[in-house]
Amino acid sequence: MYVIAVVSAKGGVGKTTISANLGAGIAQRGRPALIIDLDPQNAMQWHLGGLDQNECKGISALNASRTRLAGVTHSSPYGVSFTPYGNGGESRRLRFEAQLENQDDWLLKKLQSANLHPDTIVLLDTPPGPSVYLKQAVHAADFLLVVMLADAASYSTLPEMEELIATYGGHSGARIGSAYIINQGAKRQLAQDVLALFAERLGNRMVPFVVPESAEVEEALAFERPILEYKPTNPAAENLQAIIDWLLAGIAQRS
Repeated sequence: MYVIAVVSAKGGVGKTTISANLGAGIAQRGRPALIIDLDPQNAMQWHLGGLDQNECKGISALNASRTRLAGVTHSSPYGVSFTPYGNGGESRRLRFEAQLENQDDWLLKKLQSANLHPDTIVLLDTPPGPSVYLKQAVHAADFLLVVMLADAASYSTLPEMEELIATYGGHSGARIGSAYIINQGAKRQLAQDVLALFAERLGNRMVPFVVPESAEVEEALAFERPILEYKPTNPAAENLQAIIDWLLAGIAQRS
């Protein structure tokens, strides 16, 4: 099992879209993949075919009476399994967060007891910024993948993100690698200037493939499909495929 936490300093950067497509692409390569939605917005399901409207159980439902991750994990039409956050309402969210606050390794223990295939890659989709969910994700992760936009506002959050990585990673008890994906790259000069700043600041911690802007990515979401499945020849899909190969090569080196 190899765990990747997909994180961001700010919302609206396409983190859930990236997570869904990475999972689908990993599954395309015959590797077991599981996505866990740790964001109370519970949006991951809409990227992977949705769930029945009456289905509300997700990871936030796990408690003393429901202890197995498998009981709230669903299959998707795209080969990747996923665990939604769940639709239990505000009271359940507060109880769940209190549980996570009191046990830093709660998620790690859930994953360790889930009897996943040894080759499984787990992707943890987290809400933006500091949270109890980010803390849990970092404790469980082998690698952090940070999603940024190619704009000045995202670049300005880089020190905040680096501080979060250092703070939460320091609590994990293990050295965790990290890299930055630049999403929605554009040909505009300002975007290119920001990309150059990211590259200068991050060096080899910047993923060497930028995901370009594409209206078809939003169209794919409207059809509840990953862009890799909806339009595999789209430039965004092609660069996501390259990112997946880059990730898998890095995992093979670390194993």
